[in-house]
Amino acid sequence: MYDQANDLRQLVRTTALRFHQRPEHPSTLVTFVGGKGGVGTTTLATNFAVACALAGHRTVLVDAALGRADCAALCRIEPAYDVGDVLAGKRSVHEVLVRGPGGIQMVPGRWAASHLDDSPPAQDRLLDQLRNLGAHADLVILDVGASLHGVTRRYWRASDGIVAVTIPEHSAVMETYAAMKIMHAKGANVPTSILVNRATREVADDVFDRLGRAAKRFLAVDLTLLGAVPDDPAVGDATASRRPFVTQSDTPVANVVTAFVEKFESWIGENASSAVPQVA
Repeated sequence: MYDQANDLRQLVRTTALRFHQRPEHPSTLVTFVGGKGGVGTTTLATNFAVACALAGHRTVLVDAALGRADCAALCRIEPAYDVGDVLAGKRSVHEVLVRGPGGIQMVPGRWAASHLDDSPPAQDRLLDQLRNLGAHADLVILDVGASLHGVTRRYWRASDGIVAVTIPEHSAVMETYAAMKIMHAKGANVPTSILVNRATREVADDVFDRLGRAAKRFLAVDLTLLGAVPDDPAVGDATASRRPFVTQSDTPVANVVTAFVEKFESWIGENASSAVPQVA
């Protein structure tokens, strides 16, 4: 049986080291990605962001999935502006940010992908502004969904860490591995952790074993297992009511995600204390 806390500490140590080598970028950027749609990437990114905020970390959630605006929908937010306005240079990130549940701030997504400027200069504009949120945010979480679009790849490679979400289904695991081949192409070396959704710890261990061995053998990449998120009816209930499940009372899935955040605090704490003045 694997130790989820130990695996997460390994990810924390690896990614914190990478962060400390880049002091000019005070905000820590973590990207949540799914190998395929329907595995719960947006739900987990949103709830992880809210859980971080509830734990006292200044957290910004960015809905960067092309042609979707699910993060806002999950939080009952109807924004006036969105990520498309930042990409187009019409608004700054500060002008677009809206307050969400648990104290998070959010850069909402845009439903119409055809109306998004996805050029490299536009992407750089967004990333530069996110990186410079250090006076206001300890952690920036990007939800990029399951797209393998070139825009998404750019976000992956700009990150301090990647959380790849999968479910135990064989096709989802294979798509996750395919995404990792793209993530780590051409020498890219971003610390990557696997989060297995709708799974027991034993099942997650098996999924990680398959992915980890393949990544080590064919990509020369060492993965970390973040853990298993149980299949819990509370997730569906929360989604239907448009609220993050971590804001609900005691449920198995809320407890698991909250526990991940508690172990994650050393990463966020070192980030904030070493590079960013604390804000009361």
